Amino acid sequence: MTLPNKKVFYVVNSFLAGFSIMVVELISSRIVAPILGATVFTWTSVIGLTLLGLAIGGWVGGKVADSVKSNRPLPIALLASALSVALIPKFAEYTSFITDASNSILVLNLLLSFYLFFIPACAIGTIQPLLLKKYADTFSSIGTKYGTLSAAWSIGSMLGVFLTGFFLISVIGSTETIWLISSMLFLLGITYVFSDTSLLLIFIATLLSTVVLYSVTTTPSQKNVLFEKETNYYSTKVIDTVLPTLGESRILFLDLDIHGVEPTHSNLLTYFDMQPVFSYIKDEIKDILVLGGGAYLLPRHFSEYYQDAHVTVIETDPEMIPIANEFFNLQQYPITTVITDARLYMQKNQGTYDVIYGDTFNSYISVPWYLLTTEWNAQVRERLNKDGIYAINFISSLDGDGAELAKSITNTFKQTFPNYYVFLFGKGSTAVQNIVLVGINGDNILSEKELMKRLGQDGHTQLARTVASRESIGNSSVILTDDFSPIERLMSPLLKDYFPNNVRQIRQIMTERNI
Repeated sequence: MTLPNKKVFYVVNSFLAGFSIMVVELISSRIVAPILGATVFTWTSVIGLTLLGLAIGGWVGGKVADSVKSNRPLPIALLASALSVALIPKFAEYTSFITDASNSILVLNLLLSFYLFFIPACAIGTIQPLLLKKYADTFSSIGTKYGTLSAAWSIGSMLGVFLTGFFLISVIGSTETIWLISSMLFLLGITYVFSDTSLLLIFIATLLSTVVLYSVTTTPSQKNVLFEKETNYYSTKVIDTVLPTLGESRILFLDLDIHGVEPTHSNLLTYFDMQPVFSYIKDEIKDILVLGGGAYLLPRHFSEYYQDAHVTVIETDPEMIPIANEFFNLQQYPITTVITDARLYMQKNQGTYDVIYGDTFNSYISVPWYLLTTEWNAQVRERLNKDGIYAINFISSLDGDGAELAKSITNTFKQTFPNYYVFLFGKGSTAVQNIVLVGINGDNILSEKELMKRLGQDGHTQLARTVASRESIGNSSVILTDDFSPIERLMSPLLKDYFPNNVRQIRQIMTERNI
């Protein structure tokens, strides 16, 4: 087979190789998120190991280009790239040996990124020097030739980022995008090989072996999955299952974590059930703003308890609305949803509220740090009516190595809201649990003992027990600001035991319950 214009074809190859590596790099975080969650450690590991792979691949490709005189290295490099990319989704189904290897979220992200993405990055990295060897006729024009290929690679990378982020992930999904890139690399390689019978046989054998591998390792069907979709923000799944403490329940999974559990019958108290507290702090509650929708369990509780109040929800992912409508009965409640980022909403909207409730954590290991800072707290206070309430839910422990996160968040919170309460929804001070801080935009507040007494007198005995002393959370020297908010470092000790236990529990739900 003779290429009609080899020079142009080599530039196109460089463009598509750059396109491929950035698509794979962007998709990689979506593949890791359902396994380990999405944190700064995820992106750091993926980007760092991708760059290392490209560097090693470039070095190897350069050595091969100078030492091997035949035309085979380039199509073989494209074949290796296609094969290694195609196997990423399949390898992602077998990661328990990695998640069981360490209790460190940082180490696990490095191991998983190496396992899934290092080899594809190396393979794609070999392509550029092999192309340059063919594209450059003479050494006198090597600068121009390299610049042309490099520009094509960079433009392809840019378009790969835009097309993946704005279109491919939400329209065809991560796995299908990976297959698209693999097929493209395969077709690029096969254009070189019709004149070489041995190479053609290698390509055919590789294609057949890949198909066989996928067919014999097909993932079992998931019986109790009601809904599954990859949105622009999450890998989303709704399931019905039986939980040990809650019984029959409907669960919303976003990536790795559970973002809503609605049991059929349960008397277990959660932070979703603390709506009565606010009526003891503020006499009249007419406007409520909830930051974070998910399964809409918290907004629904507000709407049920304060039936005369207007409830507005800020949600970043528009796909949560139809999911909540279909599977969590959202359509039965007079709740308004605004699709935007919470901080952007606060900057643009001038309305004020009686209650603002922050429930925006992406998962137990992925915290929007910019919604915890002193600057953010000040913005929230400006949007509160007199004696208005700002509540924020987060996950931490009170004692031990994992308590530093709670200390920092609380120390930051009380800079803006010196009058506040602490509510604990867990067992024991060292337990990883939901902690809710409730700040008051005013000076007239009940003492902790008086609040507990009134709740108990009105039949809210369980809720009264969740009120904790402000001194139960110690002080921290770290005050979170827009300039300095080391959330990942503060959370690391907390995750040593909690993360692997949570992963094992989720895996147990998925396997033992035939999900």
